[in-house]
Amino acid sequence: MAKAVPVREDQPPPDQPSPSGRRRAVAGTSPSHTFEGIKEVGTFFWQDSDLKYRFCAGTVVPSPDKDLVLTAAHCFDSTDQQKKLVFVPKHHQADAKPYGLFPIRVGQIYADPRYLRKGGDHDYTDLDFALLKTDPRADGRKLQDVVGAIPIGYGTGYDHPRTRVIGYPWLPDDNGKYKPHQDPLECVSPMKRFTADSSGGWKGGSFSQIDCKGYVRGTSGGPFIVGGDDPQVVGVTGGWQTGGHSDDTSYSSYFDGDLKRIYDAAVAGRQPAPVVLPAASTWKHATDIASGYFALDGPVSDDRMDMFVMWSDGELTIYRGADKSLNHFDKEIRVQQPNRLWAEHAKQVVAGDFTGDNGSDLIVVWSDGEVTLYPSVDEKGFHGERQIVAPNETWKHATAVTAGRYGGNKWQDDLVVRWSDGELTLYQNTGTALGKEIKVVNPNKLWTHAVEIGSGDYTQGDTWDLVVRWSDGEVTLYDDFTGTGDTWGEHRWQAPDDLWKHAMLVSGGDFSDNPWPDDTLVRWSDGELSLYTDGDRSGIGAEHQLVTP
Repeated sequence: MAKAVPVREDQPPPDQPSPSGRRRAVAGTSPSHTFEGIKEVGTFFWQDSDLKYRFCAGTVVPSPDKDLVLTAAHCFDSTDQQKKLVFVPKHHQADAKPYGLFPIRVGQIYADPRYLRKGGDHDYTDLDFALLKTDPRADGRKLQDVVGAIPIGYGTGYDHPRTRVIGYPWLPDDNGKYKPHQDPLECVSPMKRFTADSSGGWKGGSFSQIDCKGYVRGTSGGPFIVGGDDPQVVGVTGGWQTGGHSDDTSYSSYFDGDLKRIYDAAVAGRQPAPVVLPAASTWKHATDIASGYFALDGPVSDDRMDMFVMWSDGELTIYRGADKSLNHFDKEIRVQQPNRLWAEHAKQVVAGDFTGDNGSDLIVVWSDGEVTLYPSVDEKGFHGERQIVAPNETWKHATAVTAGRYGGNKWQDDLVVRWSDGELTLYQNTGTALGKEIKVVNPNKLWTHAVEIGSGDYTQGDTWDLVVRWSDGEVTLYDDFTGTGDTWGEHRWQAPDDLWKHAMLVSGGDFSDNPWPDDTLVRWSDGELSLYTDGDRSGIGAEHQLVTP
């Protein structure tokens, strides 16, 4: 794949000479050989009666409509959506179309929208996979009914000692001319993990690597197959410049939730929703997250909460809530450009309805102890500023802050503060001034280990619940939290756990179909962003990976 060109078909024009000057072979390269192929793997042609112009490879994968082919995204560009293309299973030199021709349905090429953007092949090297829907062949039979299918293996790891790799190379005839009908290559070799730093404008990352001799231009999209009698496709040649740095090394983007999202979209017959959430490398710089109703014209009738994010450079962003098919967020709204004041001095940001207008307001705790209210924050930004507390020494020690409905009234205007000495305080009915102060817990050593606190209604009552992530990774729910008496119960969501020590930001809210704010956003130390939906007393809920690390 040394000569592969991203976001263009992996096939030169018929009169283009053969690529010259191959890279040096990789030590430990496994031998490859030509063969007739297997019926589940084939190649693509521009549709014509003579099958002259061939490119890339693909694998039939199971689907309800029995019509999907898995391949590499860089084999296609936006113009291919309207071209007449065909998939030819088990194409080989002796029999160019042993199972017939299956037209690619016009407009039915599915890839991640981020990869298809200008420069997306460079910025999203980990998304070099695509699925195509086929029409039945001339006699009306569907592709999967004719040749079968090989299942996709998601998240199977990188290390597979016997991995079968198939590809259709572009090789010239004896006169150096284009040779459309060729036998595929086959090789069995260990698959392993390859990690690269970003360089030359290409995003680095971790990829599946195979070292097989002679996988030159044309082999893109060919499968990495593991499993022997129970085969799975765990990769396709593509990714990292894009498919390999020499003819004897091939890479694949790792098959994870991103591919599953593309597959689900292809099965549903709709293009994948645009992904507005930035990559994990950016989420490492999210310094606080607040959940609220900031974008009041959202895309769903039962409005979801939106996610307000403060970044380390002082930028402030709203991500508008949407349904699951849109990855839960469908629009990015920049409230404020990077700003030195916010970057250096805004320490805590919480959302609530402190003005009683059914929208969301922000309260910000600053490094000098000042506490500020920003009422009715929306897509247009801020609409005024009110000082709740003047700069002071006490509020410099506010270590964790959240807002919920904790027994004061029907509004989400009760502020909970964990102080540096372990004291826990509730301010009921906070507005343009702090509300009624209730000391919940006196200064103590235990509560100094409450690293993150969040709010939500996980028990579906009039009073909200408090979520605490402790320094040892334990996560606890205190239901019907009022700050007084002993009516609120304690439920361990997560026992002490090393993984949960890496949950850096925790924010509760309403991000799913039911009307309760019983969902939880978690930003992890590696930049992963997770949404847990429909939590209750027994647990935090089902996990949805919004951003992969």
